Amino acid sequence: MMIESEEKRQRLTDRIERWCKHTNHRNLRNGDIYALANSILEEFYHITLCCGHLVKDIDDGVLIEFYEYDDHSKGTVQGLYCKDCAEKYKKELGAWEIDNRNN
Repeated sequence: MMIESEEKRQRLTDRIERWCKHTNHRNLRNGDIYALANSILEEFYHITLCCGHLVKDIDDGVLIEFYEYDDHSKGTVQGLYCKDCAEKYKKELGAWEIDNRNN
């Protein structure tokens, strides 16, 4: 059995080789670079939070809720966000954390 990090190294090497073959070794375009970087990140971070950021574990997310509209008339939105985005939304939108451990 191969060591996990070596398996990941081999998979990443294979993906990069496929991309190089696909692009015929010419310069990568912006979309290609993003897709390649994203595919590499997804090898290590399997969870995409509501803010679009990738994390390794669901516990790395912060469950927050905030009003959908400034006048509080249409209900709330809630989801898992990274710690940085959760703090940003607390300041900008008045979001609050939800303790979901007991549910």
